Amino acid sequence: MTRYRNENEIREVVEKFETCVYAAEEFTHARHLTVACWYLSTLPPEAALVRMRDGLLRFTAHHGKHGYHETLTRFWMLLLEGFLAGQPPTALLTENVNSALERFGKKDIVYEYYSREQVVSETAKREWVEPDLRALPLGAVGKKA
Repeated sequence: MTRYRNENEIREVVEKFETCVYAAEEFTHARHLTVACWYLSTLPPEAALVRMRDGLLRFTAHHGKHGYHETLTRFWMLLLEGFLAGQPPTALLTENVNSALERFGKKDIVYEYYSREQVVSETAKREWVEPDLRALPLGAVGKKA
């Protein structure tokens, strides 16, 4: 499992993502979460969502892919926003990111909130769709844009 020793390691992941240095398969779930935590820790939640969306669209386009999914992006941003808000105010970024990776390291968590049918729908790919199994607390990134 990924464990960061310092903020520079986290910043490097963000920079490699933003400049499309990673190959598509190198941008793992853990790296997605790392970038999302960085954005949520350095920007207001709504700006963090926009930055994540723009970055993912740029990254997938760079690699000739069309895999952007609005509901999944917002879901993870919302989940992480709530998680980070619950961390002690004195916690270091590295502690928060490492804790988030431990807690949310498995992508299947999404299926605690969404049925497979709901999450794979074309509507969910294009726009935010509310969970159909279990509600998420709404933070800033959960609001309708």
